[in-house]
Amino acid sequence: MPSERPRSHDASGHGFVRPAWFDMLARHCFANERIVMARAETGGGNAILPLVQQDGLLASLSNYYSFSYGPMFEGVADSAQRFALLTRIAADLRRDHSRVSLYPLIDDDGMADMLRRAFRKAGWIALLTDQNSNHLLDLEERDFAAYWAQRPGTLRSSVKRKTKAGRYRFEIHGTVSDALWNEYCAIYASSWKNAEPYPDMVRAIAEEAAARGVLALGFVRESGQKEVRAVAAQIWTIEGDTACIHKIAHDSAHDKRSPGTLLSHHMFAYMIDERHVSRIDYGTGGNGYKRDWMERERPMMRLDCFDPRKATLWLPALKTRISQLVRRPG
Repeated sequence: MPSERPRSHDASGHGFVRPAWFDMLARHCFANERIVMARAETGGGNAILPLVQQDGLLASLSNYYSFSYGPMFEGVADSAQRFALLTRIAADLRRDHSRVSLYPLIDDDGMADMLRRAFRKAGWIALLTDQNSNHLLDLEERDFAAYWAQRPGTLRSSVKRKTKAGRYRFEIHGTVSDALWNEYCAIYASSWKNAEPYPDMVRAIAEEAAARGVLALGFVRESGQKEVRAVAAQIWTIEGDTACIHKIAHDSAHDKRSPGTLLSHHMFAYMIDERHVSRIDYGTGGNGYKRDWMERERPMMRLDCFDPRKATLWLPALKTRISQLVRRPG
């Protein structure tokens, strides 16, 4: 089980469980931390579980930029083989570590439960709990007009009224220049949001997506001004058939004119009618405003694993179990 920083790879696949994504996280968010690439191999295939050593435990190589987390597999499609490889990784980890925490896990494909079962089989106390929520839109072959007709009336009326004012124009870029990035940063700094903790990571996300041809960097600009100034910006990427909303921001001085809402309207129309995505993912967090745009929520789960041989971990394991019972009654 080698312990090393992940090597840079050519980007392959898509989403948040691939070498390029974990490489960006390691370089920009965990540069001073010990990265552990837990690996198991069989025949021509292997499984890799990217981890980081933090505060006395091994945690998933992920953070709030990650929409999901999971192991990487190469040359292993059979679920039984995948389970066997994950069990081997879990057993190897137990030799040198006593606590592992993995988040955010989304169990649409059963991977969260497979990880839980693998760690349990390897001798860990493995507890899976709901920790957050993820807002999602499945389009089911609707075009934008059909989707928009089903949005809340207050949202549709607001967009219609403020669009008529004709104050703004919209643009979407598939590449990142210094000038565009400086505009994005200026908007973010003028917004309601806290300072970006890892700005280099956000730019890396945009540039890596641009290199794959899946970036949509949207702006709203004031119309009719001598110096056309951007007042809202959003960063989206397309991962497979899913459009992912990474960042939204607008200048707080323009709150009453809702440039961010108008830009969202423009971006949704672009993704649905021009890029023909089948799903839109609003990322981590159950913010109330997302319900106007999305149609369902799914849990984002955390797997906490404790070595029962360590008596000092019995109390944390018990607390996690109680939390599990409270969050998931029945």
